Amino acid sequence: MEGVVVSRQICLAALAVRQRLALETIWFLIGFNRCRQRSTTKEPAMESDASQFQHVC
Repeated sequence: MEGVVVSRQICLAALAVRQRLALETIWFLIGFNRCRQRSTTKEPAMESDASQFQHVC
């Protein structure tokens, strides 16, 4: 019976570590996104010229 209690405690500890790691990763990504430089132009940054992609093969 004692082995079951120990293995349950190990599982709970591993779960807590996994949850903390996931939360830290999420918070890191949120912070990283906020620190990224934004485009200063009024037009969207991903807009591209349509004529670039009109290749004739």
